[in-house]
Amino acid sequence: MNFPDEFRKCATGALFLFLLIVPTAVAQAQNPTHLTVTIEGQVLTAGFNNNVTLTVTNSYPAQSIYPSSAIYDVDVAVSIPTPLQMSGDNHWHYDSLALQQSVSIGFQVYAATAAVGSAYEGTVTLTYRQLGDVSYTSESHSIGFQVQGWIKLVLYGIQLTPSTSVPGGNVTISGSLLNSGNLAAYNANVTVESEALAPGTQASVFLGEIDPNIPRPFSLLVNFKKTLTNGTYPILVRVSAVDTNRPVYPYNVQQASQVQITIPAVQTRTQTRQTGVTAILLEVLRFLYGLFFGF
Repeated sequence: MNFPDEFRKCATGALFLFLLIVPTAVAQAQNPTHLTVTIEGQVLTAGFNNNVTLTVTNSYPAQSIYPSSAIYDVDVAVSIPTPLQMSGDNHWHYDSLALQQSVSIGFQVYAATAAVGSAYEGTVTLTYRQLGDVSYTSESHSIGFQVQGWIKLVLYGIQLTPSTSVPGGNVTISGSLLNSGNLAAYNANVTVESEALAPGTQASVFLGEIDPNIPRPFSLLVNFKKTLTNGTYPILVRVSAVDTNRPVYPYNVQQASQVQITIPAVQTRTQTRQTGVTAILLEVLRFLYGLFFGF
């Protein structure tokens, strides 16, 4: 049968549109359910088992052609790279997950000290079925981790030399500072605070960088007010340092001590008048000496 050219053109255009529409409909029917993955505890502290919480939510798209929105036989697997180490199981299974339903999974991740300052990327693999489906759908989500070090300042061995002083006097305060963490501290500064200190005097010493596990001794001379009275006065030794990655959050440690201030006793000299024969002879000799020598 011969068709007019216009009819053939219309038929060809209709067929072209059909070929475009049909594959799109099939692809939409095979689109997997969209799951949302969030994570808490991504910043890991080296040298510790860090708590991490993974949350998986069935965020079924509203425009999807599936009416039930639930997924079944949900399998969650977490994989993280070395040198990070995951404690316990890394695989969880759930019978079903309704629309907008979430499950939270907690686990621990250990980060070695050598990983400080590095970033790592792990993977969450989700496998599930939708109602009526025979085959499973799989999704893969990336999760990132950042490893940081930690600083712990320990102040010890505080001594005052001498342990007592006088108003207007001074003592030398000495001690040691240790960073028992695994990250260097910077701009460390030792300051002595007390109401007994003389105003306007220097009562601090700058230590600078404090490397991990290396004791840093220090000493400084402090002067006291001249108006102090007898008594015991509290002294506070305070140390501050910073992490260069977070300079607005300084580390602080302090230790209390005390100093004894004692006013020296005033010694008065009393003269006793001598009596007896010896005293009389001395008086006579003084008289004669003065008589002949003009005393």
